[in-house]
Amino acid sequence: MNTKNKNIAKGILYFALIIGFIISPAFAQSGVNKNSDKTVKILVEYKLVKDNQLDNENINVIVKNKTVTLTGNVQSISERNEAGKDAASACHDYTIANNLKISDSNIPSEKIVKNVLERIHNNAFYGIFDWVNARDTDGVVTLTGWVHVPWYKEWFQKEAEKVAGVKEIKNEIQSTFGPGSIGYRAARLIYSDPMYEGMQYMSNPPIHIIVNNGSIILEGKVYSDSESGWLETLLRFNTDAFDVNNNLVIRS
Repeated sequence: MNTKNKNIAKGILYFALIIGFIISPAFAQSGVNKNSDKTVKILVEYKLVKDNQLDNENINVIVKNKTVTLTGNVQSISERNEAGKDAASACHDYTIANNLKISDSNIPSEKIVKNVLERIHNNAFYGIFDWVNARDTDGVVTLTGWVHVPWYKEWFQKEAEKVAGVKEIKNEIQSTFGPGSIGYRAARLIYSDPMYEGMQYMSNPPIHIIVNNGSIILEGKVYSDSESGWLETLLRFNTDAFDVNNNLVIRS
């Protein structure tokens, strides 16, 4: 179905649900329980359509025995979770059974990983003291790396949940609980150099500084082996780090 027809169909469904929503109180006044299964189904579908969750009837809503069951297919974990929240907000005293599945995708693993990392790296809070990697196996994405604020781990996972083709996430990101004086000293040394000045404010800075147990881990991309060696030497002799682990890679 093309975009124009999809919008028309969605508009018709939206209109029908609004009419049902308006009529329901009238039925209630005539003796029908306003919390009947039929009314709850209308309320849930209305909420899903309003939040652009119900598209081409991809989600089925079944209401029975004080339980709202969602079945069907969605594109991402985020869409599945949001649909569950919408259903819960539409009927507070009902149990929500979210049985939605993530649609099968023909997206190659390397493309899924690329999309996941782009979302994480473009997050406003991803910076020089964080480093996140990802790998994909049949839609199961494993996140690894480091964050300097504990709750960033959850925030970055939510970014990955928005990517189509991701069916499950294993979050193995660790927290350093802050860069400390060693990390801030290293950042000043690197990003005060004319080569990198101002780049610390980029969405994905070129050099990432991870401080773990008093040692520095350098992550990112540089243009040459000599540049990589210079950065390592700079930090070895100008910070109080116990060690410098140089994981910098050369740009292709």
